[in-house]
Amino acid sequence: MWRHLSERGVKTSMPAEFSGNIAHTLDLKGRAIIPAAYREQLGDDFTIGLNNEFVAIALYPKSKWTSIGDKLSQIPESDVRGMRYVRQINGNSFPNCALDAQGRVLLPPTLRTKAGMTKNVRFVGIGDHLEIWDEERFIAHSEATESDLINLLDYVNDQYFKPRP
Repeated sequence: MWRHLSERGVKTSMPAEFSGNIAHTLDLKGRAIIPAAYREQLGDDFTIGLNNEFVAIALYPKSKWTSIGDKLSQIPESDVRGMRYVRQINGNSFPNCALDAQGRVLLPPTLRTKAGMTKNVRFVGIGDHLEIWDEERFIAHSEATESDLINLLDYVNDQYFKPRP
């Protein structure tokens, strides 16, 4: 997390902000060295899970994972369909993770398999969390996104920025 000064001059915590992307490799044990640019925002206690499309691994700082947990806890156990989603999210998450002394983290084999990860990966900042993509999958996803950018821009503008009556 980064800190800033409030109006009273007191340091306050702000949500982590992840941006940019960095190519990297996994070692033979499936460990990733978290780029130094992302370590402070990630913090000492984070959760490893899948991203919202279930195509990449996501690293969630504690504050973001707490927010996700708060939302998931609103789904009642009597909602069978909703609980299937909760089970999918929680069953594929590994809380209370930390970096080792070299800034590495072991990415769980089950998540690496689901994300189609090989040796070459790409770290991608997503605002309040960090994603790790298989490099080839990231390139293909980026190319598809870029080829549809005008439609995506229209969608985002209509969905989130268009004044509502």
